[in-house]
Amino acid sequence: MRLTYHIAVQREVDDACAWYDERKDHLGDEFFQEVERVLASIAANPQAFPQSSRGRRKAHLKRFPYTIFYRIHADRLRVLSIRHDKRHPDYGAGRK
Repeated sequence: MRLTYHIAVQREVDDACAWYDERKDHLGDEFFQEVERVLASIAANPQAFPQSSRGRRKAHLKRFPYTIFYRIHADRLRVLSIRHDKRHPDYGAGRK
């Protein structure tokens, strides 16, 4: 299924990659690869991930403390946020 992204998702990924790269060379690349892996899993089987509040679904990254929130539509999957697990639980909740 086709993935679309809220405009803020790119900034969230860029910020996280930069933060990880400051800690260790190429760690940002590893973070990005993990995000891509989870997004591919979501696209392949969107129903496999649990539903959270407000009708969103969530997929946790295994190696990094981040969660991808998305919504299933008839013709696409909408990625709403990629949130660090220590952020406020309402972060990104109002996104469409």
